[in-house]
Amino acid sequence: MEFITRLARQDEDPDLLARFFAEFLDESSFSEFRRIERVFARLRDQGSTVSGYPIIRPSDCGRITESLSGFFEQCRPQFRTRDASITARFEEIIGAFHAFCRSVYPSEATAVLVLRGKVLLFMGRTERVLDLVSHLVLRPYAVENVKHCAELTELFAQAHLQQGTVPAEPLSHIAFGAWLSAQANGWAAFPRPSRNVEADEGGAAQTNKRSIFAVAIRMAPYVNREPAGDSARLRSALIRWASAGYLRAARGHIGVRRNIAAFVMRWLYQATMTFGYWTLRRSSRFSSPFSLRMNRKGTTLVTRAMGGIGDLLMMEPGLEALARRQKTPVDFAIPRKFFPVFANNPHVRLIDIDGPPIDISRYRRFVNLSLCPAGRYESGARPYVKRGRVEIFAAAMGVRRAELKAQGWRINSFGNAEEAAFCDTFLIEKGLGARPIVGVQPYSRDSYKDHPAIGEIISALAQHYDVLIFHHVGEGLPQGPGIATTAGVALANSLALVSRIEAMVCVDSAFLHAAAAHDVPTVALFGPTDARTFTRHHRNVTILWKPQTFGCVPCWRNEDMPCQITRRRSLSPCLAAITADEVLDAVAGAIGPAR
Repeated sequence: MEFITRLARQDEDPDLLARFFAEFLDESSFSEFRRIERVFARLRDQGSTVSGYPIIRPSDCGRITESLSGFFEQCRPQFRTRDASITARFEEIIGAFHAFCRSVYPSEATAVLVLRGKVLLFMGRTERVLDLVSHLVLRPYAVENVKHCAELTELFAQAHLQQGTVPAEPLSHIAFGAWLSAQANGWAAFPRPSRNVEADEGGAAQTNKRSIFAVAIRMAPYVNREPAGDSARLRSALIRWASAGYLRAARGHIGVRRNIAAFVMRWLYQATMTFGYWTLRRSSRFSSPFSLRMNRKGTTLVTRAMGGIGDLLMMEPGLEALARRQKTPVDFAIPRKFFPVFANNPHVRLIDIDGPPIDISRYRRFVNLSLCPAGRYESGARPYVKRGRVEIFAAAMGVRRAELKAQGWRINSFGNAEEAAFCDTFLIEKGLGARPIVGVQPYSRDSYKDHPAIGEIISALAQHYDVLIFHHVGEGLPQGPGIATTAGVALANSLALVSRIEAMVCVDSAFLHAAAAHDVPTVALFGPTDARTFTRHHRNVTILWKPQTFGCVPCWRNEDMPCQITRRRSLSPCLAAITADEVLDAVAGAIGPAR
């Protein structure tokens, strides 16, 4: 009826019919895009968990990225012609989504950035591609995923190819291919081309199985254009020669005989390229992705693009052992916000990982802990995880077990007078110290590690002890005389306050390891993760967990994997079974009954 009424008024407004059908067609064409906008809006409004961390998970962000990718594939003709009605709206939402992901899950933000770069490259906006990806391409140590690092570098190279500026690139694609091949499972970052390869206009290929051969194939268009290097000249020349031959053989040919000859030569060149990268692979395990030459007289660079605080603390023994071996501090590049974790530590020299690009080739060895070795090991060994993260991180740095044993597997902390003065003032202002002070870290970043009755445990402790809650959010937990929180306190001062408590009660999270750094008696509440593995470096710990009651403990599930008993992804019944009385008894056993 409304439609007829509006048409009846066409004489009054000649453009009414055109606008009406434009709106109708817009709604039909953009139904999927509007759905993505609505999902993103709801996702952005989800808020935080009770522990103060985002409710959304990386998989939630991943679904939107997949939807945006699907929309791009459906609308390729419009993107090819740069239809502003589509491209402008797409750029607006993908830009906002990228900024949102960067604030919660950097790895998912990189996946969005890769998609954004592919779309812009398809439209021929090469300068914009370089603006977006250059920061991370020139800082491969700041990318948490080998696949993303490879995709960003290829976008970077493709943009330079289209601009005709490949010689100006500040990296060696032979070195990058060798480094990529040398990473644990890193050679699988590029899938192996299928028998039927469909190349799109951006030069990418539809692929299936993964293989080291694919690294050689995907690097071929770029290594043929870079100047000869000063290191591994023979192998570099071999790779360049074979890459050029492969590109010639991959061209279209007329005639059966020529196609058969091209097929044979293509595989011969591919095998030669692969052999060249294979010979470089071992020497590139700890080398620069940009250069085959490293400084033999240099030291070691270790990088870590993300937290958490607990992981950084567990890297300290390996860093200390490495510094003792090379007789000089280790250069350690991490985000500046985590500098307080290593404040005053004489074994490390801190570098802002987001600062100016680091010349990796001036070091003797490059250890990239952003490609987290602990995550790779645990996901592959679950639920039979036997190695602790202190050991895993040290081994990734090339520290031998004997060197780690000589260090004592000890997380060391180094305070200063300013932090000590803060602790004195803080405890006086909060009225703590008349009774023994018990610290509590109530929450982990992952809710499946939390105890659902942690508030009751805090209240029970407060009847006998002064309680200091180590958490960045002050609301939602018991308050009152003898209870204080570190909400709003700087990280360095929060870590320093651990040295002033007489016991720590915590879930599997950062301050478990901070307590180990100060030899503070700790009552650790464990469930899904292995308490013995995660506390191996702690010399004064009482473990509370229920493997006798729950045969599935430890299950090593994660936030996206439901408990096999409750089928829920959040709370774990094996943790809920730990009672407040058990915690009180453990604290009394660790430091004696309350006075």
